[in-house]
Amino acid sequence: MKILLIILFVLLALVLVVLGGYLLTGWALYRFSLSRQGKLKRGIVIKNKCELEKRPEIEKYFNKEDFKKLTITSTDDLKLYGFYKDSNKDRLAILVHGYGGDHTDMYSIAQLFEERGYDILSFDQRAHGESEGEGLSMGLYEHRDLLLWINKMLELKPNYKIVLFGISMGASTVCMALGENLPNNVICGIEDCGYDNANNEFIHVYSKSKIKSRFIYNIFYNYTKNTKGLDLKKVDACDSLRKSKLPMLFIHGDLDDFVPTKMVYNLYNCLPEQRRQLYIAKDAKHTRSIDVNLTEYKRQLFTFLDKYYM
Repeated sequence: MKILLIILFVLLALVLVVLGGYLLTGWALYRFSLSRQGKLKRGIVIKNKCELEKRPEIEKYFNKEDFKKLTITSTDDLKLYGFYKDSNKDRLAILVHGYGGDHTDMYSIAQLFEERGYDILSFDQRAHGESEGEGLSMGLYEHRDLLLWINKMLELKPNYKIVLFGISMGASTVCMALGENLPNNVICGIEDCGYDNANNEFIHVYSKSKIKSRFIYNIFYNYTKNTKGLDLKKVDACDSLRKSKLPMLFIHGDLDDFVPTKMVYNLYNCLPEQRRQLYIAKDAKHTRSIDVNLTEYKRQLFTFLDKYYM
């Protein structure tokens, strides 16, 4: 009897050790991937800061008096910040940055829309920049935040015609928002190098990192689903786009190895031909389509906006 109790105790201890190791690994991978201070995100933040130091005109642009800082409160009580330039236009571009970025990432895009005659709102997504939040959700909660920003801007100008523009994670955020019941003021959407599904994207990212094991990835996926209520498989831009009634411009670099180029075709095929436009930028890596060929990027953007009277 005593031996049996010892065996049971040892087995219980082993189970607890395995469970503890599983939870600790899941927690570490979640922090690495989806927390505000996560190593994956922090690397992008550092890279962006270096870019800002090389291009002081970006910070000066958003720090001018003609940009007003706005705030909203998310449905889970986070204070989010946006930067708004009112040039007394009846058209507004809402610009959504990507994973690890902030509102300043949208500098080049903001200039194109200003040239076109738009007011500008570029905001910091949750857990980014000045906005509150300790974790991100790859577009699930972020697209709901975007809906609040749309409503905020229509409170300021009820007659705005609005275009939604997102890059990388922001692109997928825009795609997910287009699947919602949007105000008629929202005319169209533009996505640049977005992923089709958050789970697909993380599988790809993990396969390129030092953590290549699918078993390890599954620990991250299950931990995130079971402890954070975030099922990455359900963060699906394709599923949302199929519900959308609005036109969309899809942009992607043909050398993108962070969000694979094949994903843009999955997104593109979610809309009927008459409501979609595709631009594959030659020799462009992730988020670099505008830099590789600004002239063609601008032509594609303006042609799309012309088509929908924007």
